[in-house]
Amino acid sequence: MENHNHPAADTLLLPLVARARCGERYPELFRDPLALQAARALVPPGSRLWKMADAAAPLYALRQEVLVRAVRRYLKKHPRGVIVNLGCGLDTSFSRADNGSCRWINLDLPEVIELRETYLPRKEREENLARDVLDLSWMEKIPGSGGCYFIAGGLFYYFREEQVKTLLQALARRFPGGGICFDCESPLGVALSQKTARAAGNPGALMHFSVRDPERTFRTWSPAFGKITCLNRLPKAYLEPGVLPLALRLRLRALFASGMLKFAEIRFQNR
Repeated sequence: MENHNHPAADTLLLPLVARARCGERYPELFRDPLALQAARALVPPGSRLWKMADAAAPLYALRQEVLVRAVRRYLKKHPRGVIVNLGCGLDTSFSRADNGSCRWINLDLPEVIELRETYLPRKEREENLARDVLDLSWMEKIPGSGGCYFIAGGLFYYFREEQVKTLLQALARRFPGGGICFDCESPLGVALSQKTARAAGNPGALMHFSVRDPERTFRTWSPAFGKITCLNRLPKAYLEPGVLPLALRLRLRALFASGMLKFAEIRFQNR
């Protein structure tokens, strides 16, 4: 199956295929057998999307790695907590972050959840919720007891700043003691990402949201925000000589060092 009639098709499938490709090319660094199985079923190997994924493979693997580590840190203190993957797409983080007792909820639009149900069958303690992230009524479906933590990979770029602000404020009010981790880019990073996507023949959806300094940007948004952390260092495994080609390793380091790419974690105050 390879249907790219909708402009967001690549936006949905590219991260999946890239993680699958990373596991094939750099197995010492990253493994995601679920992604590989689903990617081969959805997109014919050797097709345009697989070729696009070659260059992007470590970047999408890195995104999942950072978010999974954030979840693991949270679950150490809240082992029976609820993890919600906002705009989950075809992400497979649960298989890598599961501690054996948490509850995991994948949230995305109905058509995406339908695709997940077909190609990424749910595991024990994993649920799918077909809702629009920006329709905040979905929060009523999320249990708050035991702790609740959110991740959002590659999601907020496509929202306006006011939409991101409203969502984060609502999460902090509704789920005290929880938190969220997500990736963000500087204004230059967003502009270059959009340009790269167009040049590759993947216009996708327009990207709007950018962040120069997470602490400065988010601190004034809500008194319910606690500690705000900018995660801007590559995991040690990505710096090991020989694991990745030198040029690729230097590129990833440059993205972080320049501030073009980073991850923000916001912890929510307890009431």
